[in-house]
Amino acid sequence: MKLSKLTLMAVFAHPDDEAFGTGGTLTKYAAEGCDVYLVTATRGEAGQIAEPDLATTANLPYVREQELRRACQLYGIHSPRFMDYVDGQLPIVHQGQAVGKLVRIIRELRPQILITFGPDGIYGHYDHIAVHRWATIAVDLAADPDCFPDQLADACEPHQVSKVYFRALPEEQVAAMAEEEKPAAVMMDGVPFYFVGRRRDEITTVIDVSDYVEAKLRGIQCHTTQVGRQNRFADTPDEVMREPWFRRESFVLVRSTVGWPERVETDLFAGLR
Repeated sequence: MKLSKLTLMAVFAHPDDEAFGTGGTLTKYAAEGCDVYLVTATRGEAGQIAEPDLATTANLPYVREQELRRACQLYGIHSPRFMDYVDGQLPIVHQGQAVGKLVRIIRELRPQILITFGPDGIYGHYDHIAVHRWATIAVDLAADPDCFPDQLADACEPHQVSKVYFRALPEEQVAAMAEEEKPAAVMMDGVPFYFVGRRRDEITTVIDVSDYVEAKLRGIQCHTTQVGRQNRFADTPDEVMREPWFRRESFVLVRSTVGWPERVETDLFAGLR
């Protein structure tokens, strides 16, 4: 199968969700001439403010939106598309409306590849898990002309996504993230939400982003309200960019209309070029 324009669409919950595990991949495919889009459900207004001089709780949504827009410019991808939901409330919004929004976007952008969270949400974040559900359901419904037929009146035709990938963290990477023999976790509401690692035999696809680590690093640094000014990405950037975990991004292929790999893939568009 040969397509004139390769299109990749990533769907995440918050600004910065794209940066750590997919920033290199987004940059790589944009550099190769693919259309790369990022859909983000919220503006991250519930995030903590690491640098109080950069934002207040009142303007944090605007500031985080601008951080994400700068990151997308560095990745070389299209400007982000926001679903306009409130950070932290994704499990309680109208689920049908949210899926409908994604169906319309899929039909409009017509991606062959869609990347999103797996059912574990990387570390169990409830917003991440909601986005996982929306995106996987929307992939099915976007191809069905009987679903959301009102969209078809706007010349928004049904579309079948060829391959769906979940972002993944290898088990050894999660183990390396542990501190003082405590499992790696993100603190939410005062309790740890543990990162979920994938076994190597579960990971179907590993993308070498070695040529794009500088853009990936700068994309992470754009999210200053969340990562702060003092961190390993800012203090020892050369060391970070040499780390194997930073130079490779891992995924699990969960749906495919173009067959399944016999060995670990090195290209999301394998079978489509």
